[in-house]
Amino acid sequence: MQTKEAAKKRVITTRKDTKAHKKSSTLKIITHCEALGIDSKILSSCLAVNPKTIQRWREGIAEPGESALRSLEKLETVYQLAARLLGKDSWKAWFHSPNHTLGEESPVDLLSRGEVDHVKNVLGMLEWGIYS
Repeated sequence: MQTKEAAKKRVITTRKDTKAHKKSSTLKIITHCEALGIDSKILSSCLAVNPKTIQRWREGIAEPGESALRSLEKLETVYQLAARLLGKDSWKAWFHSPNHTLGEESPVDLLSRGEVDHVKNVLGMLEWGIYS
């Protein structure tokens, strides 16, 4: 039978591991967004946070809340789809160019308004060969 002390240490270690994983995931996603040409200002609009908050996440001073984490995970899905479908040579151009399917707006315009699902859906359409 575990002692209370051992159980407490395991909980603390688990929290530290979770915190470290959350931080590395957040940094990875922010880096991926930057690779797409999505700067901190656009990212902060997309996540409905202050640009300084993103800087604090980078520095490890703060952690994203649950809502921001879900949005970051959606952005990571968008990044993965874009990387797979468009390739590194053309993904920046796609994200910053007007798109007919998006009402002649660029994907970055939609992301800056927090419409991650809309951009994700268009990439999904491309994945399935649906061009409109």
